[in-house]
Amino acid sequence: MGTKGFLCLTLDNIMIDNADIEKILDRADIVDVISSFVELKKAGSRYKACCPFHNEKTPSFMVEPGRGTWYCFGACKEGGNVIKFVQKYNHMTFREACLWLADRYGIHIEDNREKPSADEIRRQKKRESMLIINQFAAEVFLQNLSRPEADAARAKIRQRWGESVPTEMGIGYALAEWSQLSDMAAVKGLSLELMKEMGLVHKKENGEYYDTYRDRIMIPIRDRFRNIIGWTARDMSGAKGSIKYLNSCESDLYHKGSSIFGIDNAIRQATKEEKFYCVEGGPDVLKLQSIGINNVVSPLGSAWTKEQFEQLKRYATTLCFLPDADPKPVNEAYGTGIAAVIKSGVLAMECGFSVSVREIPLGEGNQKNDPDSYCTNISRFNQLEEQDFITWYAGYAFNKDGTTEDKSTAVSQIAKLVALVGDEVKEAMYLAKLRDTYNNKNLWSMAINREKKKLNESKAGKSQVINRDLLAKYGFFESNNCYYSTNDGKEFQWSNFIMLPMFHIKDSLMPKRLYRIKNQNRQEEIVEMKQEDLVSLSKFKQKVEGLGNYIWLASEKEMTRLKMYLYEQTETATEITQLGWQRKGFYAFGNGVFDTEWHPVDEYGIVRLGEKGNFYLPASSLIYRDDDKLFQFERRFVHLNYSSISLKEYFTKLVGVFGDNAKVGICFLLATLFRDIITGYTKSFPILNLFGPKGSGKSELGHSLMALFIIENIPPNIQNATIPALADLVAQCANALVHIDEFKNNIDIDKREYLKGLWDGAGRSRMNMDRDKKREITAVDSGVILSGQEMATADIALFSRLVFLTFAKSEFTEEEKRRYNELVEIRKRGLTHLTLQILRHRARMEQQFISNYHTCLSDVLDALGAEKVEDRILRNWIIPLAAFRTLEGVLDIPFSYPDIRQVTVDGILRQNAECKSNNELANFWNVVSYLQQDGEIFIEGDYRIEYLNRFKSSLIKIEQQYQDPKPILMMRKNRIFMLYKKFGKQVGDSILPEGSLIYYLENSKEYMGKKNSVRFKNIQRGVEVTKVETTPTGGIAYKKTSTPDVALCFDYRMIRETYNINLEVEVEGQELEDTDESE
Repeated sequence: MGTKGFLCLTLDNIMIDNADIEKILDRADIVDVISSFVELKKAGSRYKACCPFHNEKTPSFMVEPGRGTWYCFGACKEGGNVIKFVQKYNHMTFREACLWLADRYGIHIEDNREKPSADEIRRQKKRESMLIINQFAAEVFLQNLSRPEADAARAKIRQRWGESVPTEMGIGYALAEWSQLSDMAAVKGLSLELMKEMGLVHKKENGEYYDTYRDRIMIPIRDRFRNIIGWTARDMSGAKGSIKYLNSCESDLYHKGSSIFGIDNAIRQATKEEKFYCVEGGPDVLKLQSIGINNVVSPLGSAWTKEQFEQLKRYATTLCFLPDADPKPVNEAYGTGIAAVIKSGVLAMECGFSVSVREIPLGEGNQKNDPDSYCTNISRFNQLEEQDFITWYAGYAFNKDGTTEDKSTAVSQIAKLVALVGDEVKEAMYLAKLRDTYNNKNLWSMAINREKKKLNESKAGKSQVINRDLLAKYGFFESNNCYYSTNDGKEFQWSNFIMLPMFHIKDSLMPKRLYRIKNQNRQEEIVEMKQEDLVSLSKFKQKVEGLGNYIWLASEKEMTRLKMYLYEQTETATEITQLGWQRKGFYAFGNGVFDTEWHPVDEYGIVRLGEKGNFYLPASSLIYRDDDKLFQFERRFVHLNYSSISLKEYFTKLVGVFGDNAKVGICFLLATLFRDIITGYTKSFPILNLFGPKGSGKSELGHSLMALFIIENIPPNIQNATIPALADLVAQCANALVHIDEFKNNIDIDKREYLKGLWDGAGRSRMNMDRDKKREITAVDSGVILSGQEMATADIALFSRLVFLTFAKSEFTEEEKRRYNELVEIRKRGLTHLTLQILRHRARMEQQFISNYHTCLSDVLDALGAEKVEDRILRNWIIPLAAFRTLEGVLDIPFSYPDIRQVTVDGILRQNAECKSNNELANFWNVVSYLQQDGEIFIEGDYRIEYLNRFKSSLIKIEQQYQDPKPILMMRKNRIFMLYKKFGKQVGDSILPEGSLIYYLENSKEYMGKKNSVRFKNIQRGVEVTKVETTPTGGIAYKKTSTPDVALCFDYRMIRETYNINLEVEVEGQELEDTDESE
């Protein structure tokens, strides 16, 4: 890539925040994007194609999904990430490419950043200039590699790291000449002083410049976005005193303590495996990546830093270290590689990682070994045993002849690591293992408990410290919990209380401030003050005096001085108004938040998340502790951790009670927890519909899934709930389940339309009375469960937006009841700990959902074969299936992908058949209704509706008795069918063949069988047909006639509710009198 193109990229980058760029790189599937423009073919773990940027017949364009990169090995010799491809292919700027990808994957781009200051612009320009210099240097080093002087370097690169990885990485060569790079840079007009600051050149006393790197293999160090920020240079001269590996110096672009070598290629594989492999240096990374281990990274030096670990923690929570195998120095317990990993492993655990080790053996003759020299192929890597870090470290700590003091220190250090695990089950397992190392159970237990106590005290001790020296700045002081000032040596009391500033809660409409207020009698309260309470003296006094004995004695002038002090001392927090997933990168419950670990609120409802900021959850604040009417939902949507049941145990019990329906429900749950990721791509999200008779367990499955969010949730009855209430229910949490019960087909049409709007996130339109009185749409961010006793087939458009599950069974054995009761007891304890376990894998879902979506779609279409199904139904079912496939490798779930794939195929076919059947049947019954209203068919003549207490037919062979009379529609088959064929097209519907129509009718839920001899009146043109008879007295009588015919029988109440027709309505001309009937 030329420097001109690079300049456009970096200058444009100032408009897009790095956090947003990371979201795009995490979410955008490079195969999905490139295959939209280029036909890709699978080639092992890669994809290949003819390069879209130059003409060629043999494919040289390679896409590496494991790294999220592409590269042309042909004429272009160019590559990059997904943003670079979209830029180049669509001739877009960097910003345009980012916005294009953000729109494709549903990523919200923050576009309201404050205008940068002049100093910030200067620093940004300087950084961009440095990036341009590094890109220029990379081009020079790559060109050098093809020169004869680079033969030895080329051979070394190929021998150690193969062909493709060095090419894709852009590894080059610095000639042995003294000033090649500096001379070329001067001709190009680049700043040599800036190059000196970056460590690329040095300056002689006479003012001439010379190259820092000479006769060295040049390995670029890249950031997360694949920008070259520095170099690690391998010496080829072999000269005495020459440093073997030389890294870039610190600069505005490169920071050793925060830069991670290999991060640009490692992230996608790391999120897939939930693990990074950590090695000592860049060459180790290159070697492992060359044999297919992409998720490997290294620091630029032997020691990892907390800042580097915090970066890695965004993508995986497990680290596996591969220490260099160094010979053990005299009087040392282990070599320098082991010592470095022990130090780094402890720090990693303190940062919240699970840590393991793969130890490399020493080489022949007790020589040094490292991943670069040892892992010559994937088999050798796989042979390395992976050990838990704590037990591995304990083995080294006690495998030496140390003093009692040494062993005591080791026990304390290892006990501290066990305390950091924070899991009682794992703690017990460690205790058992550690006894094998040092057999003193009581000593270990005592040490672990002591470290846990220290840890808890450390957390509790973190509190805000207020600098009291600022009081002098504002001319007042504190004494005995009162404010005073002095004037001419006399004290003047302002108040009988003091205020300790806590937090300013940001909100564009209702900003608030939290204070702890104490009076001279040592009474104290936590108070939440709205901004209006602080703008006037009268309102301020009203607020504080309303709390009790808190009196302000001074004037508004003194109050203003107090405010100046308080405002300067106050931290800022953001109120969380919607629970669940937050754009800042964490998941909020009513009593705390989860990112990669649980952060409970303090007593004031505040959670501190470092760089992400402070957040306010008022439901958990002492201020509202005694007010039961407020925050009712937030107080139920909490993480309590009362249960220790495992994910596999609970899901196994679910499947044991609800069978295949539970499997689908579990997959729907997984999808819901990452709904924002999924809908960013699919643009829609199905409703989970649980249909069955009373007592069939449909609602209980809903309760069992809701237990991962709320204990003993009570779903609203859709019959009674208003649309605004439903909208508020759905909008109160993001990436969480919501359960709505008692669905029936006769609900208001507006409610049906609202439910349909949930599918594509349309939500509900309402007038915003708080802001600008304009219409807005309420959020639809949750996964909705809809249960009821009626199949939602009255509205096929709604039915096709569901994942439809049927619960046919309503009588259960004693064993089945026992399993169900056991499940109920488990869910009463709450299961949010399982929710947190699933949420840990968000990065994996971001990276892999789209590719798994396409895989699942292809698999299901193959299984369906020639069967045609409704596309919307198909894609509804693919979403939970793809969520399962994405997470099955990291969650212990008691069923397999082939198993749930078959359940999915069966479910699609069943729902599609119901959809097709009900669609065709709806057309038929619409025609029947039209014929009745148009006077073509007549009650008693073409159909009858009888209210019966008992009934039997060809289908119901044993007579059924009904407590209340049951309305049964008896329809004259031959005549109705003939009129259906004649008039169906006039109604605008397609006409089914008679055989198909009979099949659909006889398999419908309303069908009750045939009766072979049902009498129907003879009616022609609305008039009953009569015949003339002679009376016994010789007179003439006119008698109405009837004819027996085969009747198809249906549950009329179900017909009326399902298809919204009324065949009992009297139509003009159909009022017929009953008379005696005869043949």
